[in-house]
Amino acid sequence: MGLSVGAVLLVASVLAFWFALPQDGEVSRYLRNEDVQAYYAVAILGAFVMGLLNVVLNLVSLFS
Repeated sequence: MGLSVGAVLLVASVLAFWFALPQDGEVSRYLRNEDVQAYYAVAILGAFVMGLLNVVLNLVSLFS
């Protein structure tokens, strides 16, 4: 169960990063506020780190 949650967090963070990339040289409409950009970046990084830790720790416990 934990392995799948970690994988979902990893995929969600990568998709959120891809969705936030500028298109045609313009920042997305919802990310024009600098405060929102900062919170969005922290949320993406937090989800990525938590997902990565979850996957690694569950793989270690699975093979030990």
